[in-house]
Amino acid sequence: MQPTAYTDAARRIHGHVRRTPLVPAAPSPRPTDKAELWFKPECLQVSGSFKARGAFNGVLSLPEAVRARGVVTASGGNFGAAIAYAAEQLGVPASICVMTTSTELARKRIASYGAELHVVGQFWDLSWEAGRKLAEERGGALLHPFADEATIAGQGTIGLEILDDMPDVDTVVVSIGGGGLIAGIAEAIKQRKPGVRVVGVETVGCPTLYEARKAGHPVMLENVVTNVPILAARSTEPINFEIIERCVDEIVLVPEDEPVGAAEWMWKNTGLAVELGAATAAAAVLNGHVKVAPGEKTVVVLCGSGNDGLGLK
Repeated sequence: MQPTAYTDAARRIHGHVRRTPLVPAAPSPRPTDKAELWFKPECLQVSGSFKARGAFNGVLSLPEAVRARGVVTASGGNFGAAIAYAAEQLGVPASICVMTTSTELARKRIASYGAELHVVGQFWDLSWEAGRKLAEERGGALLHPFADEATIAGQGTIGLEILDDMPDVDTVVVSIGGGGLIAGIAEAIKQRKPGVRVVGVETVGCPTLYEARKAGHPVMLENVVTNVPILAARSTEPINFEIIERCVDEIVLVPEDEPVGAAEWMWKNTGLAVELGAATAAAAVLNGHVKVAPGEKTVVVLCGSGNDGLGLK
């Protein structure tokens, strides 16, 4: 996408979302060989995750006549909550399909914003098919949570904010589900500062982009067994894959047992309650899967809030 797509998105969503700060890990324990570790806490974002950025940009990009007929999406939870929140704020009807593995917290958030909730499909692609049929039946606009230019541009505003707040950042670490978040962040950053290293993180049980890179094209994973359902997209789309191939320097895998420990570490040392998807990126740095040098300015994007790693209800 053109650089203006990201600056236009930032302008469009201004006033609808929070500009989240960069939070230093210090003076907490820093098991990272003295790298300068910072967090971008999108867990503090409206509706509970970074998804609000893409949701507002997507809905606000629709012609008014289309918007009035309502919006439909499918989600692991966070994009559904973001669309529901944006729709409530903008006075737009919304219908959300979520996976059967979505958290109770995500479902409650969606319902609290007044959207119509449908729980269907063990995996995201099955929920998406249900959402597609619903949009056809009702005539609403179907908004993709990661394979859509408006969504990607909205998520990319995170990259612009990181560069504005830390122009000399060395490395940015991002969790990967379907690939919309890292695609937007990576392209927005590389367009402005190509030398910044962008690292994607998946779990070993759902290595969607890791395997796609090995194959040289998007693949559909046959067997997904992961403790982090929010990241359980069995495939990516060409638009995401193409950007990730160009702009993401490395993709690493985190063992399935590590995100819970990272979520507990985040709560104990920063007071941030992050979902396991966010904790996956944190685990990659805290446990050394992403190699960082002494003094290396490293930003970990905490994609969303949650209590699924803390044993809370």
